[in-house]
Amino acid sequence: MRFRNSVVLGLAVLALGGCTSTIGGSASPVPGQGPVITKADPCALLSQQQADELGVRYPGKERPAKPEQKVPAVCRFSELEDAPDGVALEVSQSLNLSAVDYYAGALPGEKFGIGGFTWTRYATVLGPSYCSLATELDAKTFIEISSDAPGDDNSKACDLAKAAAPAIASHLPGGQQDPQITAPPGQKPLEPSGPLVNVDPCTLLKPEQVAPFNLQPARPMNGSSRDPKNGCQWDDTDGDAGKKALDLWVYTATKTEDVPGLEGTPAEQVVNGRKWIVYSAADSPICVALMPVTETSSIKIDTGDLTDKAKACEIPQAVMPLVTANVPAS
Repeated sequence: MRFRNSVVLGLAVLALGGCTSTIGGSASPVPGQGPVITKADPCALLSQQQADELGVRYPGKERPAKPEQKVPAVCRFSELEDAPDGVALEVSQSLNLSAVDYYAGALPGEKFGIGGFTWTRYATVLGPSYCSLATELDAKTFIEISSDAPGDDNSKACDLAKAAAPAIASHLPGGQQDPQITAPPGQKPLEPSGPLVNVDPCTLLKPEQVAPFNLQPARPMNGSSRDPKNGCQWDDTDGDAGKKALDLWVYTATKTEDVPGLEGTPAEQVVNGRKWIVYSAADSPICVALMPVTETSSIKIDTGDLTDKAKACEIPQAVMPLVTANVPAS
């Protein structure tokens, strides 16, 4: 697992232009009057429950300090699988290393009062997509919390670090106890919800409805960890050519824009009062039709024609009204 904190980060911190606004919270302990730290143990600054609430893996993985390079010990808590906007969290704790030496004299940036401490953001050579928040416990001890921006939205780089600050502070002398912890949106995997949760995908097309398409009887399918968990397939009967097997997937914890396999030009259709989005391309033998049911649940039909690309959407167009009629009321 790669750690972002490094010698380069410790020695090449950039100034943030001297911004010094403070948001809520209370002041940090006076440097030089804090507790004596005899062991740097950054992985102990987050509990199992707190990691679960933040949407990161527990336990974290520690990299020992490098005193000769002025790098503190750091613990990395990786993001959870299936979290749509999940990022990793890193917590550093120094021992006999001052924040002044570590940040190489950089000017302090924006300040956040969280959990009984004042956390200061410092810009780094990693750019605006990376957030580093630090607080001093005494003249030779500081804590740093770091997180990345999810995707390309640099404005959210500090979201996880700020969300974790109350949890980290609760393990420090003088920190506020029993903090309320809320993970940023997308940091944790979505929970299954909506009217499709208990739907058997194979019941969305009845045997007599499939018969005209010369397909094999339905068989259940399971998706991968990053694909739907419930699906059904009706195999084709014309060998390696002609019609492709008909796949039907039910999503119950995936945003519409995150459903995999939506390739081609989208075209919206209203079928029996329900919106479908059909994805196709002139040069592709595959046609995909998606019916959004809620913000995080939908039904996807995937099939095509391997011989005649112009007929790729024939079966989806024919079965969309059937599936629509069989979907439970929202």
